[in-house]
Amino acid sequence: MKRCIHCSYTFESDNWVCPHCGKAPVHREGFLSFIVDTPQDLESFDKGYFPELYKLEHDHFWFRYRNSLIIWALEKYFPKIQKILEIGCGTAFVLSELYRYNNELTLSGSDLYFEALLFANTRLPKASFYQMDACAIPFQDEYDLIMALDILEHVENDVIALGEIYCSLKTGGGLFLTVPQHKWLWSMHDEKAFHKRRYTWQELEGKMVSCGFKVVYHTSFISLLLPIMIASRLVGALFLKMQKSYDPLRELRISPVANTIFNIVCILEERLVKMGYCLPTGGSLLCIGMK
Repeated sequence: MKRCIHCSYTFESDNWVCPHCGKAPVHREGFLSFIVDTPQDLESFDKGYFPELYKLEHDHFWFRYRNSLIIWALEKYFPKIQKILEIGCGTAFVLSELYRYNNELTLSGSDLYFEALLFANTRLPKASFYQMDACAIPFQDEYDLIMALDILEHVENDVIALGEIYCSLKTGGGLFLTVPQHKWLWSMHDEKAFHKRRYTWQELEGKMVSCGFKVVYHTSFISLLLPIMIASRLVGALFLKMQKSYDPLRELRISPVANTIFNIVCILEERLVKMGYCLPTGGSLLCIGMK
């Protein structure tokens, strides 16, 4: 069902005009926009990074590894679902992988930045895309699966976002979350990336349960490469002091040789996950919940 972001009225309709208050989302750059109050970070993030990100994602070991984990988790926990929404889809790299996996899935994506949606629509024109805030999702009991991949750490009130996701899922539907892990890993990278927090497993589980979710699986990832990640953050902090500037894509611009090596390490780590090992520590955390 649709849910009006102005008055919260739920309704079934072929259009988005609310039968209760008469309001409707606006069209912006060809996409429906459900943004009412502009979030602060919407104006502070440099949208000029999207073109390079669009090019880097395809071959980068980290994005490929995360995609592989998502496909594995989908097959294992929700093999029969049909309708999927990715919140904060960016340039739709994950959604495009899901389409290659199963082109009969009904795929939708949202992002705060319509600039990202332009790239997303180019990459996957068969999907539906919306400009949307994770704390004001205009759906109720609509989706079989919602993904929020490295999004929750950007949200000021993550419990509100989790509650909105819960409301938007059908009963029995699933939530895939990936978030940065370990508070002791907090660095200048987190600050410049507009992160509000890094998570412990206990904190994330507690927030999910408080919103009604049953947690069915969790594991760390980027575990074998954690020492290199720590070293990279330390070097990045040194460069920032020397150059007085910060490049948020610096960690993505690695040599082809290093990318190949890291990809091999991630493949080995992925095998451990698929064998049933719940990795206790790592740069990121994957968590799966069910409504």
